[in-house]
Amino acid sequence: MPTPKTSAPVPNVGKILKHLRARHRVSVRDVAERSGLSPSFISAVERGESDISLGRLARLAQFFEQDLGAFLGFSTQLSRPNFVRGESRTRVNRGRGVSYHVLHLPGIDLDFIVVRMAPHSAFKNELAHEGIDVLYVIEGDAILRIDGADYPMTTDDCCVFAAGYRHGLRNDSARPASLIAVTTGRMH
Repeated sequence: MPTPKTSAPVPNVGKILKHLRARHRVSVRDVAERSGLSPSFISAVERGESDISLGRLARLAQFFEQDLGAFLGFSTQLSRPNFVRGESRTRVNRGRGVSYHVLHLPGIDLDFIVVRMAPHSAFKNELAHEGIDVLYVIEGDAILRIDGADYPMTTDDCCVFAAGYRHGLRNDSARPASLIAVTTGRMH
């Protein structure tokens, strides 16, 4: 008789749902009305008294503006801290005066990127890749170029865009700039 394999942990949907409701400060009734599910069903799921189909689970994930994978991974993938040390970063040559370091975040398939740009520096090439990019200016000024158009950004500005369009950065100012980026698509 074959030995049963140990299975991967199953996400506790009720716990995830209850935590997200608390974080977003919404009631069971709010979730029910906007997801098309009954309040009694949602309460039963939270108490662990009812299973849930993928279709219904997808409606709950949509309510919290998450895809199904992110919704389910909310507790299982990150139930314990997962440290990504500096020595695991990858330096990418984006041009003179540009420091560009990538940390791949395991378990959630995101790349976290730290960019420092000297005054009057720019990416040597524009890039395009699958996924979505989020760019946040920590300090200074930068020009985000997407599909031939320039978008000036300054400290505390954040932009979300489809990374499939050609894009790059430059710093036209006399001050250094520091930025962070997160991308859902792996860059090769």
